[in-house]
Amino acid sequence: MAMAHLPPIDACVRRVIPRLRDSYPRVPLAARRFARFPTPLIPLLGFVLASIGCRSTEFISPQSTSYNITVAPNLLPPTSTQSARTAIDPDQALRRARAARRDGLRAEWRGLDESVDHYYEAVAFAYAATLVAPPGSEDADCAMSLYNDALADCLRSAGTFGRIDPKSHLMINAPTGSMVIPVVHRGFVWSSNDFERLLDPCAAPRNPSQHHCHVRPGLGARQVVHRRNPKISMTDRFLMDQSFFAATAIVRPDLGSWIGRSGPPSAPDTLELHDSIRVREVDLVGRRVPLAADLAASAAYAQEAVGSRQYTLAGFFNPSSELKNAALTFAEPYQPGKIPVVFVHGLLDNPYHFTDIVNALRSKPGFVERYQIATFRYPTGTTFLRSAALLRRDLLAVASTFDPQGTDPGLQNTVIVGFSMGGMLTKLQITASGDELWKMASTKPLEALVTSDETRTVLKRIFFFEPVPFVKRAIFLATPHDGGSPPTRIVGRITSPLVRKPQDVVEIISQIDRDNPGAIRPAFSKIPTSVDLLTNQPPILELLRRLPVNPSTTYHTILGVGYFPPPLDTGDTVVSLESARSEGAASEHHVRALHTDICYKLEVIAEIERILDLHVSELDAAAGAGAPVALRISESD
Repeated sequence: MAMAHLPPIDACVRRVIPRLRDSYPRVPLAARRFARFPTPLIPLLGFVLASIGCRSTEFISPQSTSYNITVAPNLLPPTSTQSARTAIDPDQALRRARAARRDGLRAEWRGLDESVDHYYEAVAFAYAATLVAPPGSEDADCAMSLYNDALADCLRSAGTFGRIDPKSHLMINAPTGSMVIPVVHRGFVWSSNDFERLLDPCAAPRNPSQHHCHVRPGLGARQVVHRRNPKISMTDRFLMDQSFFAATAIVRPDLGSWIGRSGPPSAPDTLELHDSIRVREVDLVGRRVPLAADLAASAAYAQEAVGSRQYTLAGFFNPSSELKNAALTFAEPYQPGKIPVVFVHGLLDNPYHFTDIVNALRSKPGFVERYQIATFRYPTGTTFLRSAALLRRDLLAVASTFDPQGTDPGLQNTVIVGFSMGGMLTKLQITASGDELWKMASTKPLEALVTSDETRTVLKRIFFFEPVPFVKRAIFLATPHDGGSPPTRIVGRITSPLVRKPQDVVEIISQIDRDNPGAIRPAFSKIPTSVDLLTNQPPILELLRRLPVNPSTTYHTILGVGYFPPPLDTGDTVVSLESARSEGAASEHHVRALHTDICYKLEVIAEIERILDLHVSELDAAAGAGAPVALRISESD
């Protein structure tokens, strides 16, 4: 996975300055101290910071915003009047762009919506400098950076002052008068109505699960699109209440009005929002340039919106409060024909633990042409048998909703990746229970119990199941098939009493025990939690080892061996080598990692990519496609 460059520090600092006072309680201590500077000095410091560029610092008075522009013929794209084919000297264009950007910063600080127009002026002149500067030169790099930052400023300010609707238009006051600039959406699987508002990636909260940079350098202002779920379509059922996805903004201003040339524009200004995942290059006057992207900020915003850390703790210590929130959700609207890859997190965890894996996969050329990402979120304090039943319920619901006839070649070849305890949930999707599990829990057949039909249905879903037929490949990542390591068992015995038993299960066990004396075996009468099942190593783990696996499902093992040299590499400190191994696995990959960091290892990400490439390769071969297996993406924008 290529490591992309971070956004310029200057840009991030500049974007924070106008909002320091508004967000005073939320900014870091250093920023709060900065906000206590005397008010007259803050705009001055902001002015100085905004003046810093990749060339020498230039101080221009607020009044000196007009220039005698030197033009050279036959360098700019032609307007409708051939005599207007002129170009701006790049040095002068950059000075004009910086001055306009400073004017925008001052206006935004004062709360004036004219900041939007100043920023757009900076975009226009930075764009002109980008066109005429020699590719690869210092001027070209500086012009592109200034263009990106000024456009990001413009969109942020337009959002503040109500000048933009990401669904349709941006309003600008240009030298020729007011303009309504249409917004077009390119490459997205989302509809135009999903573009509720744009968010600044630099303002995204910290994502503790992100350990690699997922920012791609290039042309354009990186953005995050926010979409609240209206819950009006079938797809909405399997989307988050609030979705956040990456976009990159591009605008190609007509330069005639800015340099004083008359005549109709060569083309109306258009604000293009490109899908940062699917579009990798855009056209810039006959040459292809990389499109900038930030794939991590959207995950950070989403994590904060759902309160994932609070959910993680509540789901462990009080699972009853979060059972209603257990759900399988797709990262994007469901796309027929594409293979779902479902990620299932582990104990005391949440789906954002897979941030690095998911963003690396989506950055892989061609991945989104064949696959679509989904995650399963569940409260980890309840027994994993029940969580597995919830996952099975949601998988079957996806199939009945989008592929009731069982003919979708994507859905019918679903892949599940289960980390740690999530691997146990995964295993219960590809195995058949028979009546062995129930015999371990009860001395009487389920049909013979004196209980309600509703209770019988709940118990049947948990203890009796068949393999989910369309799950054709599974990846066990650091999965404790035989339970945790000895140190983990000690910690588990300490924490297990802190987990509150789900109230509905307590009532079910109490009713069955009352009306069916002796029917519940001792091991299940106390309602074992997932911690109990994984740390006390009850016989149920031995039974799960023996459950027959669907013969049409292929599974793989990835396990951690810690950082000790052989023969001391006995496991990842939480899961031993013996516990992580699975007999019959198509491959077993060892990684130098601990249990807590294995999902962040580039080697693990590469192995998952290899397995997914193998998956589509075998499917193509089975279908007799005869086409190249390598995943590719269209370069069209």
